[in-house]
Amino acid sequence: DSDADGLDDYAELNTHSTDPTDSDSDNDGLSDGAEVNTHSTDPNVADSDADGLSDGEEVNTHSTDPLVVDSDGDGLSDGEEVNMHGTDPNAVDSDADGLDDAEELNAHLTDPTVADTDGDGLSDGEEVNTYSTDPLVADSDGDGVSDGEEVNTYDTDPNGIDSDGDGLNDFDEVATHGTDPNVADSDEDGLSDGDEVNIHETDPNAVDSDGDGLSDGDEVSTYLTDPADNDTDTDGLNDGDEVNTHGTDPTVADTDGDGLTDTEEIYAHSTDPLVADTDGDGLSDGDEENTYDTEPLVADSDEDGLSDGDEVNTHSTDPNIADSDEDGILDGEEIENNTDPNNPDSDGDGFNDKLEQEQGSDATNPKDIPPGDYVGGCATANQSNAWSWVGFLLGFVAFRRRQQRSTKK
Repeated sequence: DSDADGLDDYAELNTHSTDPTDSDSDNDGLSDGAEVNTHSTDPNVADSDADGLSDGEEVNTHSTDPLVVDSDGDGLSDGEEVNMHGTDPNAVDSDADGLDDAEELNAHLTDPTVADTDGDGLSDGEEVNTYSTDPLVADSDGDGVSDGEEVNTYDTDPNGIDSDGDGLNDFDEVATHGTDPNVADSDEDGLSDGDEVNIHETDPNAVDSDGDGLSDGDEVSTYLTDPADNDTDTDGLNDGDEVNTHGTDPTVADTDGDGLTDTEEIYAHSTDPLVADTDGDGLSDGDEENTYDTEPLVADSDEDGLSDGDEVNTHSTDPNIADSDEDGILDGEEIENNTDPNNPDSDGDGFNDKLEQEQGSDATNPKDIPPGDYVGGCATANQSNAWSWVGFLLGFVAFRRRQQRSTKK
C-alpha cells in the first residue's frame, strides 16, 4: 500500500482504478480506503451522490449520508440545504415550525430557518395548518390586530376583520372603544356596538348612555327617544321619568296637547299632563292658565254655580267674576232664573234684577215691575244702595281671588 490509504496497490490498480500513489484519488477529503471500506462511496468521484456536497464534507462536516442526495428526506438536496438555504440537511423541519423545509421554500415562500416568518406571534406551521392565516403577513385580515394577538390575546378570528359582526373591526373595538371584539353588544343594552358608535353616538360600554333611566336599546327600539339626550322633547322631564313615573310621551313636550308642557303641568300647576282638561270644566288647562286666568284644578273658579267652560263657551260670562253684570245675583243663579247674567236689567224695565228678585216681581217680564216707593221707575236711595253694595262685594271677592292666584304663580 504505497500511499497508505488502506488499499493495496494491486487493488487500487486492478479493482478500483484509483491512484496507488495518492491516498485520496478524487480529492474529496476521504482516503480511497475509507471510501471503499467504510463509506462505500466512489473513491474516484468527489461527490458520490451528486448532491452538491463532497463526500468528505458530508462525512466530516455535516454528518450527512454521502450516498443519499437528500439525507433528511425533506425534498431539498443536502447541497441545497447547506449552500443555498442555510437549513439543516439532517432535519426535515430546520426551524421546528411545523412545516418541512422544502414546503416552506416551494409552497409557502416562508423562511425555513425562522419559525415565525412574519413575526406575528404564530409559527408558520400554526398559520398554515391550524388557522389558515398567511404566514407572510402579520395581520392576515388587515384589521389592525396581528394574527398572534387575535389568537393568543383576544381569541378573535384572525381571518375576519369584524369577529363578532357588530360593525366595528376588531382593532377599533380593542384599541379605540374598549369593547369586546367577540361580543356584538358589549354592554347588553340591545344595540350592537357598531350601531352605538356609528349611528346613535352612544357609549357601547354603557347600558344607559344619557343616564335617563332608559336603556339605549329601549330608547331606540321602543320609545323612539334619543339615547344620547336625556330629555328628547326638551320639556324639562328626562325620558325615563316620563316613561316610568308620569306615563307621558317622552317625544312630545305637551303630551295631552293642552298648551302646557308636561313639566309645567307637573311642577308649576299640579295638573294632569295626561288629561287636557284636568278639572273637567270644558276649558283646557292651557287655556285656563294662559288665556282666561282661571284655576285649572277647580271647575268653577269664581264659585258662581257655573263651570268655567260654560261661562266662556255658553254664556260669555267672566269665569273669574261670580256676578259678571254686578247686579247682585250670581251668574249661576241668573241662569237658573232665566235672567241675563251679562245684563243687570234683564227685561229692560228700568229695575235691577236683584231689586226685582227682592220685591217679588218677574225680572224677565218688563210689564211686571216691583211694588213700593219708586221715583221714575227707580228704587229709593236706600233700596238702590242695598243691592249695589251686594254687587260690589261680589266683585271685590272675585278680584281678591284673582290677586291670590297671581301671587301663587
